[in-house]
Amino acid sequence: MKASFAQPQLPTPLLVPENRAQMAKATLRKPENAHAELGGCLEEVRRTFGLTLEEFAHELGKDDRQIARQIKGDERPQLEVVFAVERFRPALVIALARLAHGVEIDTVIHLRRSA
Repeated sequence: MKASFAQPQLPTPLLVPENRAQMAKATLRKPENAHAELGGCLEEVRRTFGLTLEEFAHELGKDDRQIARQIKGDERPQLEVVFAVERFRPALVIALARLAHGVEIDTVIHLRRSA
């Protein structure tokens, strides 16, 4: 003789809508002409020192055609290469500061006379 047991009443499972996870999208917009603006900084550094494109490229250890493409904005300017040349640093920082809105640039020249 088989005994049967009454099954306990289980609550009805909750119906959870199937929402698929979506990737979060960051809206990091670069200005369309960011490379051209940064290339302008390279050009400003070059002009500050009165160098030809070939001389400037030589000091950076790069090909003058590559530097020309960076200045035009056709290629990402390698600011770290310019920053690595110690004498170019101040001019590069000033050129980059000109791109920032709300930044005022004062050029101060100190002359010291020696006796």
